[in-house]
Amino acid sequence: MAQLRKRLGIMNEQVEKLLLATSNETFTSIARGVLNDPKAKLAGSQTFSEITTPHNDARTLGIVKVSGSANTPKSGARNWSSVVKVIDLTVPANDAAQWAFPENEPKVYELGLFADDGLPFRPAKCYLTQSTGEGLEILWIEDLSSASQPPWNLYQFIKTAGHLGKFDGYHAVHSTVVPIKVAQDAFHLRWAKPDRASNFAKLLNIKDETATKRIYQNVPVESAIKLAVIYDRALETAKKIPHSLAFGDGHARNMFPVDSETVGIDWATLSNDPIGCDIGVLLGSPVSFTAIESNLIVNHERTIYDSYVAGLESEGWNGNNDHVRLGFFCQFGGYFTAIGASPTIFEAVANDEKLRAHYEKRFSAKFDDIPDQLAEVTALYPHYTEELEKLIDRVENSL
Repeated sequence: MAQLRKRLGIMNEQVEKLLLATSNETFTSIARGVLNDPKAKLAGSQTFSEITTPHNDARTLGIVKVSGSANTPKSGARNWSSVVKVIDLTVPANDAAQWAFPENEPKVYELGLFADDGLPFRPAKCYLTQSTGEGLEILWIEDLSSASQPPWNLYQFIKTAGHLGKFDGYHAVHSTVVPIKVAQDAFHLRWAKPDRASNFAKLLNIKDETATKRIYQNVPVESAIKLAVIYDRALETAKKIPHSLAFGDGHARNMFPVDSETVGIDWATLSNDPIGCDIGVLLGSPVSFTAIESNLIVNHERTIYDSYVAGLESEGWNGNNDHVRLGFFCQFGGYFTAIGASPTIFEAVANDEKLRAHYEKRFSAKFDDIPDQLAEVTALYPHYTEELEKLIDRVENSL
């Protein structure tokens, strides 16, 4: 097995075995789907390249790009590629994925959901879904590795936000009900933390430590505690406002700008959430990645957000703008408060080589430089706390 692993370059043994056992008939079927040619015939063997971008859900065993060549009657030899994702539904959900339901992802593809809506936001093409009968789901989907990858520029964020707004607006106006069970209030499953108050109280005990002082170099530590309290209130209030179908986990690593479209992957987080939650993910997640992404959101959040609202309105949505902004904060605030609590784990991460490497890869920075990057985010706490508090008051008074 070690020699095979070296040849394929794949870390997970189950994924490796599945690919080695894949028949030529299956590879032929995939190649024909990719090339849109029912007469294509394989030429040579396939190559495999694992996609090592971290995924939060432990049920995702691996994601691998499979490439090959095929002969076609009209065009001769042509290259093809597909991404195969292997999901193990028997694995318990880890804490970071309690709000994701991976059994929905193959159903979205099998039922062809959202593929013919006529919207610029669509699912990736799926060429084949397979079930092993032992809890494993295998998805052969469109290879998007040549599409724009993060960090995105401002135009890409604005464009994608508009497409996401059109998707949410269309399904809100049409009151779309899909033939599968989706998560209800996924934002609440994800971010409602019973220990949030106690975790933030710990900040007061370490306010004089170097990491804390650097992360809170622009504002007092108490500003994080105030934001955490008002954010918990927002999570409860948002359950009472209008909901609609949502993509769920619309960050820049799950969406790909392709020409005039945006293509989404990872439909396991499809949910019934307040309108606005989707843009909250798109704008909140960058603060937990590279400095380029974080700074872009710090400086242009409202511009990108307004593109999302314009997308909603272009599909006929004419609801309450305060409700959308509160839906936005349900997800956006989760990322912001997570940054605020980070000093409580900094020492543990610094002393764990594997965790330290994970953070350095995610932030694309030396670990010792991360606190200064996070300080740009915490500097906004007073601004967003004031906005959110006034927003909740208005929403609660209107209910």
